[in-house]
Amino acid sequence: MPRRAHTAFALPACLLTLISLSACTGLDSTGESSDPQPVHSPAAALDGDDCAADGSGADGGLSVVDPGWDVAAQESEGVFLSLHEADSDLEFRAVDSAGTILWSATRPRVCSGFLVSDSEDGPVAVLMDQQSDGNDTLDATASGFDLASGEKLWGPVEVPGPLLGSGLVFAGPPEDFIGASGPRTALDPASGAELAVEDDDSPRILALLDNHLVLADGEELIGEDLEGQRLWTRPAADLGLTTAEARETPWEAVGDSHALIGSDGGQRTLIDLDSGDTVAADIDSAGFDSRSRTLVTSDSKLHGFDLDGTKRWDASLDDDAELSAVGAGFVITESATEGDDDGTQTRSADDGQILEIEQAPETGGFGAPHHIDDSGARLVSDPASPLLIPAEDDAAKR
Repeated sequence: MPRRAHTAFALPACLLTLISLSACTGLDSTGESSDPQPVHSPAAALDGDDCAADGSGADGGLSVVDPGWDVAAQESEGVFLSLHEADSDLEFRAVDSAGTILWSATRPRVCSGFLVSDSEDGPVAVLMDQQSDGNDTLDATASGFDLASGEKLWGPVEVPGPLLGSGLVFAGPPEDFIGASGPRTALDPASGAELAVEDDDSPRILALLDNHLVLADGEELIGEDLEGQRLWTRPAADLGLTTAEARETPWEAVGDSHALIGSDGGQRTLIDLDSGDTVAADIDSAGFDSRSRTLVTSDSKLHGFDLDGTKRWDASLDDDAELSAVGAGFVITESATEGDDDGTQTRSADDGQILEIEQAPETGGFGAPHHIDDSGARLVSDPASPLLIPAEDDAAKR
């Protein structure tokens, strides 16, 4: 839906303690860390009998690969990143749109937090780790690596706790291990430098989405760029929230200049991070297609917007259909009522018109993809353990 398969999320207060223990804090581990090591070998391909969820096999020799990921993958500029849970550690695997494993890195099992973030110099993979503070305890750290090559760009940088989920923001543990998250720190994805650190008198940190930092001061929301230049202010009440609520609400990047505010299953708001303006409110989900430069939202209908918020098109949506993926010029929806097309419908992102079946991306019987990158490579099957269908032009070279 956005240009990467990353979904930002804010955690319920009751889960923050569990996450702080599982996303790399001062716990002993049986695994060891390693910086990314080059691999450059194809991911395992599914054989014909496994290439369709219904057992019918791949249609026309469609290539489907299994990178062995065990959590949802994130993507930027045609490189996907997720992890494999080994017996004693975690193995992070970066895979390109052709299905080639570019590099891998190991981390202790307690260091499962990771993030793909864009910077002016290109996409960055941020991995968590832990290091001794000399007093028989282990501190959480973060390091940044070039997403495509695995080259270390910065780190390790000590952070107060796990990744919060709304971008490159790290949260300390809540007081008494219950309630809202503790003090937060936001890091520059390009350098690892601290962009904002919460103390008693500072603005609250809400999200850092690529090149946009969102803060709260009093009852005002503030948007800044990474140079500290203020871009906009608006009352949190405009979004139907207090600033405290906005701090605990998920902020999800949509493209490189917009954010979707709210939780899955609830009504959400799409705002422009450059201006702070609302593009659409009371929506279910949103995505961005970089080919046509179209923002797509869904409620009871589908809507296409220019980046300035001008509505370009509307399209009908079946009652039980949901927006599944946006990218490579496509808008794909999926209905729970399966028909000859397994409930999947594909439209042009440029004008919202329904495309013929032969124009739609193949999915090998796995249903609608849940992410499409700019090349047309797509993630299918369970989002928590996704399979990759390589870009058609690249797959032909394999």
